[in-house]
Amino acid sequence: MRWVVLMAILASGSAGVRGACPPCVNFQSGVVAGTVSFGALTEASGIAASARNLGVLWTHNDGSAGRIWALSTNGARLATYDVNNVEDLEDIAVGPGPAAGVSYLYIGDIGGNDGTNVVRAQVEVVRIPEPAVDLAWAIDPRTPNFSGRDNFTLAYPDGSYDAETLLVDPLTSDVWVVTKETGVARFYRANLNAVPDNGTVVMEFVRSVAFHEAAAGDISADGTQIVLRRENAASLWLRCDGEPLNNALARASQSIPVIGAPTEPNGEGLGFLRDGTGYVTISEGTNAAIYFFRSICPASPQFTMLLSNQTVFAGGAVQFHAYAAGYPDPTYTWRFNGQVIGGENGPSLLLPVVTPGAAGQYEVTASNANGSVMNAATLTVRPKPDLRITEVMPVAAASPGVPTADWWELTSFEAQPVNLNGWRINDSSGGLTDPFTIAGPLTIAPGESIIFAVALTAAEFTNWWGATNLPASLQIIDYSGDGLALGAGGDGLRLWDNFTADTNDTVASVDFGAATTGVTFNYDPTTQQFRGLSQLGMNGTFQAAAAPDIGSPGRIMALPSSPLLQAVRNGDQLRIGFDAEAGRRYTLEAREDFTTEVWAATGDSLQPTTTGRVFFEREVTAGAQFFRVTAE
Repeated sequence: MRWVVLMAILASGSAGVRGACPPCVNFQSGVVAGTVSFGALTEASGIAASARNLGVLWTHNDGSAGRIWALSTNGARLATYDVNNVEDLEDIAVGPGPAAGVSYLYIGDIGGNDGTNVVRAQVEVVRIPEPAVDLAWAIDPRTPNFSGRDNFTLAYPDGSYDAETLLVDPLTSDVWVVTKETGVARFYRANLNAVPDNGTVVMEFVRSVAFHEAAAGDISADGTQIVLRRENAASLWLRCDGEPLNNALARASQSIPVIGAPTEPNGEGLGFLRDGTGYVTISEGTNAAIYFFRSICPASPQFTMLLSNQTVFAGGAVQFHAYAAGYPDPTYTWRFNGQVIGGENGPSLLLPVVTPGAAGQYEVTASNANGSVMNAATLTVRPKPDLRITEVMPVAAASPGVPTADWWELTSFEAQPVNLNGWRINDSSGGLTDPFTIAGPLTIAPGESIIFAVALTAAEFTNWWGATNLPASLQIIDYSGDGLALGAGGDGLRLWDNFTADTNDTVASVDFGAATTGVTFNYDPTTQQFRGLSQLGMNGTFQAAAAPDIGSPGRIMALPSSPLLQAVRNGDQLRIGFDAEAGRRYTLEAREDFTTEVWAATGDSLQPTTTGRVFFEREVTAGAQFFRVTAE
């Protein structure tokens, strides 16, 4: 069904303010978009679509546990974040805040206390810039820390209340707390943009509406629709011409669908998708379902995911993705340099083997009965990646009982992964008529070294050199074929990509003279040349665990020493200095405290070309009080 695609890609921004009341508000009945796939979320009490991260939803349990989860729309857990010192977490919202262009999470500690009190005279709201979340984390969910947290106390001007609904106005940044009462919902407003961290503000009472026991709500990304929900019912108010919310709430509401009990028990979560295609709900219970209610109002296509310019190596694969929301569902037409690409009518375009002639402009047009929209991007094709043969062992020492073989090492000096599937290998006497072809998926990561061993398994190679001496994630590829063994009297290696037909068009190649038994030819990281024989203690060279051979399989430099950091504060700047080695990559990480083991990357890294003193400079913030530098 087409709604599955809609749920897979969410918009990254608002659809814009409309000039009048929406001419149509109509939603289909809910369908299951996903199911929560982990046991910790059993009392879901709020849900909000991310503005920063495509395809990500935010949710949490009711109560004081203080954990926030990032989910994909199919319910898979992507990340778990701790929010300490909360009494009764009831709702979550996404909206603008003090910094232009930044989306914020607003976390509502607004319910009745876990203790005997069921009402509160003041509540708490936590505001945090939305962190980056990757859908690929579903394979290995993360536990990062929030950064840039601000805490606010919001006092009622006229009494004590229970509340379970937190709204953020996308047009004004106003924060709204909506009370949960019999037959009525009271709306209180505060704007936190100028309030300092840990500040207190008295909310303004704006109005009451007739709604029984409001337990959830949201405002659409364009600001035109305001919704309140309880377990078995939901009501929507229309907002016209960007008017004050008070004016919109003075109109009569209309009913919109929810699932309700018993299928959706104690439903306390509702959130609009940011592309205007509908809303999602969630309720309490183990393995709770996420329901999607699609808007079925006629709408011309609008891109919610744009094409991006891409760079790919010749012979590699590339995929363009674009998505347009609209009703009826748009159809897609792709063009390359103005010419229609036949047979391509979906939101993605895959080029499985890119040649230099594929470079140029790619366009996609999305169309339906109500209109069309076009988007374009440029593909740049690089002829070859920077991969180098960095070590060769043509002759191993005689070691009875220890399986050994010829082997060589390939290292990537690229800043992006390179897919080696279909690439070809031969020695200096062979060519493209009889090479070994790499079959199946094999990717070399930035800075990674891979071992290619002739007729020797990964287990045998690891036993030979010693597991503790090798990088933990070292890829060891066993390959064989007639004439592929390396010559002791002198030989060479040739590596071709997956499409060239020219024997001289290699990606990497080396030649070497007569070998010394049990000693590898090696790469000098200082001169960046493949040259002499390995020497113990130089550039990570060591003796094999089960034989007298020496080499440095899996790395081209010795393991880094721990850098000694010196931090100096100058006003709002923190300068972190240390002695660095040429060629190594250093990454700065931070954490707010030591209550967890998680260090988060700050996004700062450097790779000096000369050995000496280097510095990271950071702005001093309320969070991230502890720093460390990792070296590789």
